[in-house]
Amino acid sequence: MKYLIVGNGVAGTEAALAIRKNDSLGEITMISESKNLFYYRPKLIDYLAGEVTLDQFTVYKDEFYEEKDIKNILGTRIMEIIPFENIVVTENGTKYGYDKLLIATGADCFIPPIDGVNKRGVFDFRGVEDADNIKEYCKDITDIVVIGGGLLGLETAYSLRRLGKKVTVIEVFDRLLPKQLDKDAALLLRRLLEEKGLSFVLPSGVLAIGGENKAENIVLKSGEKIKANAVIICTGVKGRVELAKEAHIKIDKGIIINDHMQTSMENIYCAGDPAEHDGRLYGLWPAAREQGRIAGLNMAGIPTEYGGTVCSSALKVTGIDVYSAGELNAQDAEVLLSKNQNVYRKFLLRNNRPLGAIVVGDPEAVRVASRVFEDRTASEEFKKYF
Repeated sequence: MKYLIVGNGVAGTEAALAIRKNDSLGEITMISESKNLFYYRPKLIDYLAGEVTLDQFTVYKDEFYEEKDIKNILGTRIMEIIPFENIVVTENGTKYGYDKLLIATGADCFIPPIDGVNKRGVFDFRGVEDADNIKEYCKDITDIVVIGGGLLGLETAYSLRRLGKKVTVIEVFDRLLPKQLDKDAALLLRRLLEEKGLSFVLPSGVLAIGGENKAENIVLKSGEKIKANAVIICTGVKGRVELAKEAHIKIDKGIIINDHMQTSMENIYCAGDPAEHDGRLYGLWPAAREQGRIAGLNMAGIPTEYGGTVCSSALKVTGIDVYSAGELNAQDAEVLLSKNQNVYRKFLLRNNRPLGAIVVGDPEAVRVASRVFEDRTASEEFKKYF
């Protein structure tokens, strides 16, 4: 059996490992456009801050792939999938055959339609190369604007603050982490981050990035200008679906998959950022990891269903503990609330079944809440906080 995996991120790697565990003889080939071995993407924030080296968060070295008999081809872009011939074609014309194919191509940054995004000093932030470019450009400048007040935007801003930069975060919604927090929790988080030296402008849209050939300021839709010698855009991601689309695989918001991670072509699977399951795109590391594992099991002939991933998020800012999980706008839910000036806890239940939770400022409650939603335990223990 020939297995081909496009992408070497967490989804592709978990799939390869699941295949090898259940098929010791199959030929596994991974092809990635990235020149880097698989690394732990959540550590990119610490890498940007200069606190870890790439080697320290590279998960598997060359020897690992050799030991597992997995062919790992880096720095190679797949240009075309030809489904009815069971081959893919690389940018230099090389063809690779497969019996089963996994599309685990990850995502690109979503760049909003802002005038001036192509100027020097304007960056998106998705990988190691982006972090290197940002660090090099920003080493001799002070004023930086981050567009986007989601998880990546806040973590990026804090990393740059750790480098001694003056950082302003601009968010179009009326609160930080609009997908993860309610208004009260977001207000507390904003105050805690301001105490660490970050500045915020919200709700506010960006009209343009000003400057001759390079970023010099941000022009808000209100007309106000904010000094910005560099701009980092952190406004979400969009899964890479082009290969599937051109191969006439069904797509909607993403590449449509069933519970066995199969696309509309039964020997082609998809996992991670591009995958749309039950009408939902996850775009989260834990979901990509689980989808990759289940895709690998099914590719290896072990029927396994994917039932979705409980979305949970944790903000990685030293000294500020933030956790959010599950359904935060559930109707007819029992709501438990406990808060003071420095701590916010919220627990949503229905028929004593956990639906969602928010914790800000309480590290122990964060640990307990994570067990509620990630290990399906500790529900009664979490109730003790209310």
